[in-house]
Amino acid sequence: MDYVKGILDEARIQTERYKCNSPSTIWLTAAHQLIASYSVLTRFAETDQHYRGWHAHHVFEYQDLERLGVAAKFPPYNEQLTVLLPRAAHVKRINSDLRIQAPMGAVMKAQELVSAYASAYSLMGDYCGGGEVKIRTELLAVVKTTLRRAGLA
Repeated sequence: MDYVKGILDEARIQTERYKCNSPSTIWLTAAHQLIASYSVLTRFAETDQHYRGWHAHHVFEYQDLERLGVAAKFPPYNEQLTVLLPRAAHVKRINSDLRIQAPMGAVMKAQELVSAYASAYSLMGDYCGGGEVKIRTELLAVVKTTLRRAGLA
């Protein structure tokens, strides 16, 4: 099974195929989020006029997999699960808060990272019309599922 779809299914996130002109599968969640691998969403954001300028955000950052010593258990960076976000939400809110809560190089336990992601994802708002709580719930389910797959939760 595809890594992205496997994580979504394991996290019990309802999805359907997003109908678009992408040759690769992009998943639309119940909270209206677009999810696929980093390479698929990056390419999609470059070619689809409605999403040009949006960013593919790793829902659980690769450097955090490395920080926990479990990166080898997961696919390469480009195949990791990502969500498509407006540029400002990604750069100014999520990544900014995540690096405050979980500074690069800091030694952190898995549960501390969950708290950091919860803080960052609390800033998401209703960027896609699916409801702020549903959006945050889906993203945190991916974080927790990733940690379970790593054997850390």
